[in-house]
Amino acid sequence: MLNLLNVIGSGSAIFLAFLVITVRRSTNTIANRWLGAFLLELGLFILDDSLAVFGVYKSYPPLIGWFNLPLFALAPSLFLTVSQFVSVGRRFRSRDIWHFVPFLLFFLLSLPFLLSSDAIKLEVLASSYKPMDWSDKILFFMVVVQMVAYLFFSLQKLRKHRKNLENITAAPDEAGLNWLLYFLYGVIGMVMIWFAELFVWPTGADAGWYSIAYFAAVYLLGFFALRQKEVFPFSKNDEEEVRVIMEENTDWVGVRRSLFAAEKLEKLKSHLLEKMETEKPYLDPELNLPGLAHHLKLSVHEMSELVNAGFGENFAQFVNRYRVEESKRLLHSEKHAHLSMVGIAFEAGFNSKTAFNTAFKKLAGMSPTEYKAESAPAGA
Repeated sequence: MLNLLNVIGSGSAIFLAFLVITVRRSTNTIANRWLGAFLLELGLFILDDSLAVFGVYKSYPPLIGWFNLPLFALAPSLFLTVSQFVSVGRRFRSRDIWHFVPFLLFFLLSLPFLLSSDAIKLEVLASSYKPMDWSDKILFFMVVVQMVAYLFFSLQKLRKHRKNLENITAAPDEAGLNWLLYFLYGVIGMVMIWFAELFVWPTGADAGWYSIAYFAAVYLLGFFALRQKEVFPFSKNDEEEVRVIMEENTDWVGVRRSLFAAEKLEKLKSHLLEKMETEKPYLDPELNLPGLAHHLKLSVHEMSELVNAGFGENFAQFVNRYRVEESKRLLHSEKHAHLSMVGIAFEAGFNSKTAFNTAFKKLAGMSPTEYKAESAPAGA
């Protein structure tokens, strides 16, 4: 039964790779190709044990060894997946090939065995059921170390993305790639399970408890991978400017020198404030920096400079300040007394209760519920 779960899990990962590349081809296209490559490699690697257990390798010895090749390609494929998701308009660069040097070296070192006779391959297969020798342990330990290192750098990239995202959107949860964060946590869990399988509780030839964990992990990864939305839904004209803004250090906000002369900056500030008060673009939950720039007929970079230098805030802080004030007004309004907190959040321009609560508490110093209770008339 456990061996069967292993087969289903590996097949599901391979099928998921197909879905991500084909069904999601219009969303985050290049990133999903890398994600598909990672899932395909993962599926083939999980399949290796099952082919041995069910006797497929004994019937078809030439297959032995080929399904282990993705070992050193898994980590860089995952890292490039994350790099693509968090970068605007990123393309494959020649230096990205360096990430696959360990994989190429492993392939070259494995080539003599891959091309060896069936008898030699069957002999090696028979010895694989015995406890690992020191060379195997070193090999697999190197794979684990590589995966841990790439996972660390992937999480760092994602953390930086989530921080810089506040420069271009007031709803970072939507483009904050929460699903990718959970995806990485799932991969971390699989690495820990695999490490335990190799060095703590070896299971030998038969699939052990880890097959259940792998099976569950693959479907968990699939759930998150298929829920994704377009991260940067911008026009080609806006992409380059957004990319520059995303790569800037957010610690410079309010400190760096403005591109505008003082007189022009004050004029643009007045114009922006008038727009925010009269047209209330912040009520649009999809509002982002390019969208607000189009309202004022400015370039994306000019809009960023106006908010940062003119108000000493990033885009999310600037817009959410208006949304919080709007939600306060709604909380005091008898006309909107029938609305729940979620209703208030949506009416004020927030796209989720979580984003509403976080912004409100940060700016008002208390939760919306506490604010409503404090501001309620005595005896009410």
